[in-house]
Amino acid sequence: MDSKNLLVEIAEAFAQAKLEAVMIGNAAAAIQGAPVTTMDIDFCIRDTDETVSKLSSVAKQLDAKLISYGTFFQIQAPEKELYLDFICNVLGVKSFDTLMKRSNKVSFDGCYSLNVALLEDIIKSKKLAGQDKDLAVLPILERTLKVKNEKEKRVNPEKRKI
Repeated sequence: MDSKNLLVEIAEAFAQAKLEAVMIGNAAAAIQGAPVTTMDIDFCIRDTDETVSKLSSVAKQLDAKLISYGTFFQIQAPEKELYLDFICNVLGVKSFDTLMKRSNKVSFDGCYSLNVALLEDIIKSKKLAGQDKDLAVLPILERTLKVKNEKEKRVNPEKRKI
């Protein structure tokens, strides 16, 4: 399945279930221009019983299976190459509300959007996680952030730091 169509389907399912989530990890970095790939899409969610019910609704809408591992959840539909991971805490981020406030809404078809974590937050989290797979991608993410910031300064010179 085409990744854009998949993201539209996910965004629509989240909207219908009223699931608040922030995309994190390599998929979020790729949306922001990082030349990385991933097999799954990671999200941070609120740690509530209501959220679990919403995840069940999302899984049903996506014709997928919800698997719970305590505070870690997965929605899987291998035939659609759909693998969504959900965690309740992101290393280096004070709270879900902080992550949500700092995130950007990204629209995929004009109707549905997903909240995407800032590249800065993704980098910080990967550094703190310290896993080999996270450390390996850090130079790419840091280069992408540098290019993005330089481009922003050229486009909006009034936002330069003094």
